[in-house]
Amino acid sequence: MAFCADEPTENDQPVDVTDGQTASPQADNTPEVVDPNEQIAALQLRVEQTEKALLYAQAEFQTIRRRMEDQAAAERKFAAAELVKSLLPILDSFERALAAAEKEGNSESLVAGLRSIMKQMQTQLEKAGVKPIDAVGVEFDARLHEALGYTEETDLPANTVAEEIQRGYFMHDRVLRPALVKVKAG
Repeated sequence: MAFCADEPTENDQPVDVTDGQTASPQADNTPEVVDPNEQIAALQLRVEQTEKALLYAQAEFQTIRRRMEDQAAAERKFAAAELVKSLLPILDSFERALAAAEKEGNSESLVAGLRSIMKQMQTQLEKAGVKPIDAVGVEFDARLHEALGYTEETDLPANTVAEEIQRGYFMHDRVLRPALVKVKAG
């Protein structure tokens, strides 16, 4: 018997070149028939499940967003709570000083009480990072000072702050309120 490479032998099995697997000799080359209605029903089920999952995810997202907004609003509402709490003893001191001044009728005790209260206030503000802006005798700086007018009455150099009308303040490195000043005219 002569062997020819092109002719199949008894032991040869057909090979499916698409996936490298050997096919059984009884395999039928006809495609498997799938009912289109079953395919449509399966796809519709997947679409419904996907839509439900999407709606659930959207609802969950909305819930999380609403909770975050509520939490942020509460934090904004009570952001100054610690500062206010630290200022309450100062308010108490004002009340005691006024009551003592009314009882004694002594203006010296009132002045002493007010100085003490002012010191308390400055201490609490410093703890919060608030510091006064230097003004008198300093060269005018539009970022730190707001000029309300000019004066000729001092022997300071020109463009120097001659008078502080209202104190300005920093909070950390940011100007909270500029100082209201009068500047030496030049």
